[in-house]
Amino acid sequence: MAFHHFERCHEVAQKFHALEKRIAAHPLAEDIWNVYDWLLAPYTLWPVDFAGLAIHIVDLLKVRRDFDSDLILLLNILDSPPKESTQAAIGAYEQTVAQGKYDSLVKQPQKFMEHEAQLQQDAELAGLWRKICQRFSTGNFEVNAKRIIRRSMSQERNFRPNLRFAWKKRKEKFDMIFDALCHRWILYGFEGDKPLLLKISANPTPHGTMIVIPRHWSFDRARDLDWAAISRLHRAHGPLRGGPKLSNNRILHRQDVVLAKRLDAECKRRGLKGSARYAYICRGMKKDENSDASWLKRLLKG
Repeated sequence: MAFHHFERCHEVAQKFHALEKRIAAHPLAEDIWNVYDWLLAPYTLWPVDFAGLAIHIVDLLKVRRDFDSDLILLLNILDSPPKESTQAAIGAYEQTVAQGKYDSLVKQPQKFMEHEAQLQQDAELAGLWRKICQRFSTGNFEVNAKRIIRRSMSQERNFRPNLRFAWKKRKEKFDMIFDALCHRWILYGFEGDKPLLLKISANPTPHGTMIVIPRHWSFDRARDLDWAAISRLHRAHGPLRGGPKLSNNRILHRQDVVLAKRLDAECKRRGLKGSARYAYICRGMKKDENSDASWLKRLLKG
């Protein structure tokens, strides 16, 4: 799995199995195993830090300490991981993204290539980067063997926890200078001495699909992006098909479910059973009493 997922999760996953009997005897066993299932899901889909949460749970189980009420509330709220088909699709896309490849989404890569070529010849950018390298040990800020240094990540509406002025440590000064440089030249970061121009990207998140169009890009909605590929990526989340007719039908169906369950509860209070119960519900829902009862069974399961 991409994004160092194995290094992040394999040890705590093994500890879960070592504590299987203790987990089985715990009143929250199902919720605890739900956290384990999340460890196996692609990192892109994580809404919270499941590795940290799993380690905290394992530590409590080892010493047989009770879970505090806040932890119990969190475990009760947590949803199950997405279905296997979603995880497979997102996991495969993570492998592509980890290599910085978004070309499959773009129909006109020549636009990017033009801006990238201009960037490599920008003497002012190269001079400023040399000055930064002279003032800071930039090797300390590289994140992998490719010598990549990344700027601070963008977030929704720019609500970033690290968007604050800090000027005491060398790392704080470098981060602010580097972010300013990347903003001015619309960069994702540097690979050694090579500036990395920001690309068009579509990334799944736990809450939806985020599309970023760099401001250097003259955007043509019809010609620039492979919307079919982006739609396939987004549909991996499992959204329902939409449209006015489908939405109206689902609204009416949910109303029928609520009404059927209410009428069924009234039948129980009145002691109505069998044909008397079915006739009562049919009258309440304006249905033919001679119709097959399968429609009612489907509604009561809804």
